[in-house]
Amino acid sequence: MIPKNMFDNNHNCDMAEAAMITLGVRCTGVGSQDIRDGHKKNILAMIWQLMRIHYLRIIGSKTEADLIAWVNGVVQPETPIGNFGDAQFADGKVMIKLAANIEPRIVNWDLVRDCTTDEDKEMNAKYAISIARKLGAIIFLIWDDIPKLNKKMLLIYTCSLYDLKHNIA
Repeated sequence: MIPKNMFDNNHNCDMAEAAMITLGVRCTGVGSQDIRDGHKKNILAMIWQLMRIHYLRIIGSKTEADLIAWVNGVVQPETPIGNFGDAQFADGKVMIKLAANIEPRIVNWDLVRDCTTDEDKEMNAKYAISIARKLGAIIFLIWDDIPKLNKKMLLIYTCSLYDLKHNIA
């Protein structure tokens, strides 16, 4: 419902900011005035923080460090993955291995490429997304987010797979 007047609009924006603060959203330098003024970049920053909190709560209030520890335990890389910006995510193999941990039969390893070219990375990224969707994961990222190491989307992907792994009946 559209606010009837400027006062209702201001009140709604202030309430949105208060709710985010209550949830623990980090709003440094961003606030209700940004919502009022329609600053898309700042609004998206707030929405990302809400999504991050939502997904981490879905999986039992785990932290990003907990998820990275899970990824390292599943994938067992030669050098431990430090965070969601780690270059080891770029070829898509980490994501494929996470999906294989949920259901090993879903991965056709003959389709996984060695990643000597950008096309190989693209194909692995697309395959990782396809596998996750077949498993029933809710995936928001696009294949390009994987080789570009979009930390936010890699976190959401990992949260979705973690949730699937730990909530299979």
